Amino acid sequence: MHISMIGPHLDAQGGIATVARTWLGADALADVDVTYVGTVGSDPNMAKKALDMAANQAKFAARLARGWRPDLFHIHLSYFKSFYRKLAYFEEACATGRPVLVHLHAPDLDSFHDASRIHAAAMDRMFSRASRVVCLSQAMANTVRAWCPPETRLEVVHNPVDMARFASPPRPPTDTPTVLFMGAIGDRKGTWDLLATIPGLLARVPGARFVLAGDGEVERLRAEVAAMGLTDKVEVPGWVSGDQIRALYAAADIYCLPSHHEGLPMSILEAMAAGLPVVSTPIAGIPESVIDGQTGFLVDPGDRGALEVRLGELLEGRDLRTRMGHAGLQLAAERFDVEVVVSQIRDLWQTVISEAQA
Repeated sequence: MHISMIGPHLDAQGGIATVARTWLGADALADVDVTYVGTVGSDPNMAKKALDMAANQAKFAARLARGWRPDLFHIHLSYFKSFYRKLAYFEEACATGRPVLVHLHAPDLDSFHDASRIHAAAMDRMFSRASRVVCLSQAMANTVRAWCPPETRLEVVHNPVDMARFASPPRPPTDTPTVLFMGAIGDRKGTWDLLATIPGLLARVPGARFVLAGDGEVERLRAEVAAMGLTDKVEVPGWVSGDQIRALYAAADIYCLPSHHEGLPMSILEAMAAGLPVVSTPIAGIPESVIDGQTGFLVDPGDRGALEVRLGELLEGRDLRTRMGHAGLQLAAERFDVEVVVSQIRDLWQTVISEAQA
């Protein structure tokens, strides 16, 4: 079985590249020939980024023109720029006559679909011709089903997590419990909601610490932390990767991602694999990973009062943290472990290829 997987460069920032890297490291793909086609990187220089995109598209087209024909194309995409960038790859892949899967990672697909008739028509065309449309969660599949063409064939495949990579020993009792946030600093991930709760939480648990890591509005966050007089309690390391990520999970007691728009965040799955209780919001695929009252708490987006209450319960309740963290660890192993998820996607590939050959 020869698969062409298409997505951002593997060293790019963001959830799609993280998913692709995790898949490619799975034992379940050890005997599958996967050719990864990188479409764009994270270079901040827009001119260089545009040249990189054009060069990658030209290489892909040239390879197809020379007769390259994998058994199946699997295209990872989001919305807006990502969608239209991948649309060209999709059209070229379809022209080969081989089956094409499109894998949706967008946090708010209906807003893109409904923004213009051009977007809606382009999505309808793609989804009606794809062999399968893969969604991150049942919630996403329900959204897509409401407006996609009736012939669209949907599959739900959750994001994966490498359980062994993020496993960490139990945290000893501490008077300085740490709340960790990782993601794009800004409104979408609820960064300012979390920041607003910190003074009240410190009044309840003076020894608490907070680590807010990620890219985005980092300098604004650092300035607001300083203006609030919280620099000794709130760490803002900026973008982290590799061993730094694992170290932050291992040093944390609670994970918080109070997002307003999401798909199925990789960071939540990683936190569960590290045995952390999670406080997040009941949007998109999050309720399929964070079970309210069991593996963590869910509060409505923007409800800072409820967010403070739930974080306070966990900061004050070491036994509660332990119980919820253990439940999340078990759920992650059953539902999101990389070998479970990649075995599912491998079976899907084989099914679609067999249908095309029949």
